Amino acid sequence: MTEARKQQEIAYRKNLILDAARIIFFDKGFENSTMEDIAHKAGYSKGSLYSYFDSKNEICFTIVNDYFSKIVKLIQKISSQDISGLQKLTGIKDAFVNEYSQNSQFCNIYETFKYHQGQCVEIQGEKKVNESYSGRIRELIVGIVQSGINDGSIKNTVDVAKLSMAFWNEKNCFLAETMFTEINAYDYLFDLIIDSIKVERAHSE
Repeated sequence: MTEARKQQEIAYRKNLILDAARIIFFDKGFENSTMEDIAHKAGYSKGSLYSYFDSKNEICFTIVNDYFSKIVKLIQKISSQDISGLQKLTGIKDAFVNEYSQNSQFCNIYETFKYHQGQCVEIQGEKKVNESYSGRIRELIVGIVQSGINDGSIKNTVDVAKLSMAFWNEKNCFLAETMFTEINAYDYLFDLIIDSIKVERAHSE
């Protein structure tokens, strides 16, 4: 087996384990989940699991960081489009709503991550990666809001920092956990924010 093929196989098996862990964490809760549960769900032995992850804490952090990486790429893609700042912000809102409706269990996993991260000194690297992603996401949204002010699509009276936090509030798991069970309310709340900041014109965006 070539080295490239070997790495592909490792990545494939890790993804199987992570998919299984998402289900186990959501169904049983982090505290009640074990490496044996995850291994059984993934179709591996418990010993095999430790060949890829040292602990369920590492698995949890990997899930969170993978998700943040996906969000960063999503925002970067929207940010690069040749549209107004307001349209970009609306695009992010639509993407968030769509993403969260498909990943309702993420909030549960993320809350677990926040609760346990201070106790898991053995994986400080993952913590730093997570913090880096959060900071990058905030920077991207700040840039989009500022571009909207510059192109005249967003009111120049807007507090850029506060508006950006309204769109990305990782401390409250993207505003509120209850929004994940009421996705229409989540969508409606963002629409209210966007309507309140857009510049009214004779011809709508």
